[in-house]
Amino acid sequence: MAQAVIGGGLGVLAAGACVARGPIPGPRVGGTIVTVPGVGLAPPAAVNGFNPLLVSSAFDQQAASLLYQPLLWVTRRFHINKALSIARRITVSPDHKVFTITLWRHWRWSDGTPVTTADVAYTFHMIQRLGPQFANYGAGGIPTDVASFQVLGPYRLRITLKSPVNPRWFIRNGLTLLTPLPAAAWARVSVAGLYDHLADPRFFRIVDGPFRLISFVSGRYVTFGPNHHFTGPDKPYLHRLIMRFLHDPESIFFGLKTGKIQIADLPHKLFPGRRTLRGFRERTVGPVWGFNYLGFNYANPRIAFVRDARVRVAMMHAIRQSLLIRVQYYGQGVRDYGPIPPRPPTYLSPLARRLERTGAYDPGLARSLLRAAGWHKGARGIRVKDGHRLVFTALLPPGQVRGPTLIKDMLARVGIDMRLREKPFNEIVAMTQGPDATKWDAIYLAWGLGVYPSARNIFSCGGANNFYHYCSKPMDALLDAVPIASGMGALYRYEDYFIKTQPVLVLPGQRHVIEARCDIHGLRRAYSPLGGFSPQYLWIGGRRR
Repeated sequence: MAQAVIGGGLGVLAAGACVARGPIPGPRVGGTIVTVPGVGLAPPAAVNGFNPLLVSSAFDQQAASLLYQPLLWVTRRFHINKALSIARRITVSPDHKVFTITLWRHWRWSDGTPVTTADVAYTFHMIQRLGPQFANYGAGGIPTDVASFQVLGPYRLRITLKSPVNPRWFIRNGLTLLTPLPAAAWARVSVAGLYDHLADPRFFRIVDGPFRLISFVSGRYVTFGPNHHFTGPDKPYLHRLIMRFLHDPESIFFGLKTGKIQIADLPHKLFPGRRTLRGFRERTVGPVWGFNYLGFNYANPRIAFVRDARVRVAMMHAIRQSLLIRVQYYGQGVRDYGPIPPRPPTYLSPLARRLERTGAYDPGLARSLLRAAGWHKGARGIRVKDGHRLVFTALLPPGQVRGPTLIKDMLARVGIDMRLREKPFNEIVAMTQGPDATKWDAIYLAWGLGVYPSARNIFSCGGANNFYHYCSKPMDALLDAVPIASGMGALYRYEDYFIKTQPVLVLPGQRHVIEARCDIHGLRRAYSPLGGFSPQYLWIGGRRR
């Protein structure tokens, strides 16, 4: 989840930092870099699959993006880079219903066959077959808002929508889902077969992205090599890229210090030890284009109190985000209270801008809201109502206890008992996803957003990614208005309603401090402030001390 960085990319030098000895030569070809999944995006977790149609975690999506070139390459400033996109041109009809896409002719699969509209059509029709099994089903109107999908030739296709839309929304949230996949190789494979080969390197031998999949060992590591038949302008320099599946902060820090890994995020809890790392450079990116959050299970009768917006908003006012940023992230973070990231402030409403600037911490207001909702002080200060205590258990990924422990203490001060339970990331996903996953209380995770940050698939009733069983008719109406409205008004109204009701409790966005060995170059292009990872720009040069 997550999927997953906006804001400046500030380079910082630490003790033991890199000092240049003369000019650095141009990029060199060759060498191996060992890293972990999720650098610049989130604390690492294992990669479990590589099929863009079936993966749902940000770590799997990151890995799959190395193998398949996108139909539209979105830059860190939300523009389309045509040179890196499969699509050459998009023409929109005057009524904003018909989108005609023309492809470049030079893109090739690694077996030499051209990338054509048949490969885009395969993706679209497979999303239709998968339905909600596709993690972003319905996002950007794909395929739910499509009236017809027509292949006009090998390099030209037309999509007609059921009703007019905001073109910017559809192009950036809808068309970006249609990553071409090798139709000729996959056409006869059933849905069950796709799942059976989700992590099989032999199945992913035909690719059009800059890398190919060399080997995969479940729970341990994945190895990528350059796609020697890549027809894009940014061919990889590296001979091998290895992602090791390390989970706890201590293992990551030890891996950096001993040289077992050469690039990783510096775990926030180990910031005090950063000066013991020698021969590394630092780069700060983020926060990611998404949000951190505490999400609730609205279908669980044990925590029926979360259905009352007053309780959720009370939690928002009980949490001192500035303290979380200072203690949990060592100052590397920004306040956030809504579904749209604060960096850059492109889509922020006036209310969101004000809260990000001033904060919402007000424990007195939190207590008043809880009293108004009928919750009164009970034994040991925990509030009760009709014999029920105000208590819930939050599931946490490994190594993420520091922040939730602070939140637990803040909530306790207004009479809410938050209990913590660490679980491996994969177990959390298994426990919380699916229509029958209703026995959990809350999860502490992050969520990545589409380029145009509406989130019908997350917060609409029955949305494909609405694992929280949240349903609000006013929210549905606001979300339905975003894709069709011009200007920012509809987006602001959705954003403000979210802030005032807190369907999930949004928490501070964190910046990521990336540690990279001194002889590794190309970090600025490889790690996008949006949270993207493009290791084709990394290269290994002479050592700098």
